Amino acid sequence: MEVFADARPVEIEIGCGKGAFLLAYATLHSDTSLLGIERQLRWVRQIEARLARAPLDNVRVLYADAAFVVSRLVRDASVRAYHLYFPDPWWKRRHEKRRFVQGELVHHLFRTLEPGGALYLATDVRERFAAMVGELSRSPFEVTIARQPTPRGRPLTNFERKYQAERRGLYYATFAKPL
Repeated sequence: MEVFADARPVEIEIGCGKGAFLLAYATLHSDTSLLGIERQLRWVRQIEARLARAPLDNVRVLYADAAFVVSRLVRDASVRAYHLYFPDPWWKRRHEKRRFVQGELVHHLFRTLEPGGALYLATDVRERFAAMVGELSRSPFEVTIARQPTPRGRPLTNFERKYQAERRGLYYATFAKPL
C-alpha cells in the first residue's frame, strides 16, 4: 500500500477517533508520515474537515477496518510505530472476535514493524489490558509496562484527557520489535 510519496518514516494510529492525538502528533512530528485508520465514517469526515482548515502534509486518514489494512495492505518492516490507544473492549462475548489485539493479527503487527519499531498501547480497562499484554507477550515483542504514557510528552487522546479527569486507572505498555 503506497500512501505517502516521500521517504519519511511511517507511523499508524489504529482507531484515531476524532483525530486529537493524530493531528497534534503530526504537528509535533513533521518529519514523520502519519496514517490514521478509523472505522467510523463521521470521525474520518471530521478529521478531513480539520485537515482542510489546517493542512498537514504528513497526515492521511483512511476509512477502513484496521485489521484488514494491517494484515493485507501494509508491507513487511514498513512501519516505525503503531499507536493503539483506548481500543473498544467489545464487552459482549459474541463481539470478542472484533478485539484488535489477538491471534493472527499480532503476527501481522510484528511483521509490518521495522526492526526497533514499537506498538504503543493504552487503555482504561484492566482486564483487556491484561489480555492484550498476555497475547503480545507470547510473541517475539519485547514488553515494557508503565504507569504513565510512553513515550513521555506525547499528545493526549480525547479519551485519555477524559479518563484522567475522572481519575480512572490507566494502563500503558510498549511492545518493541528487536533490532
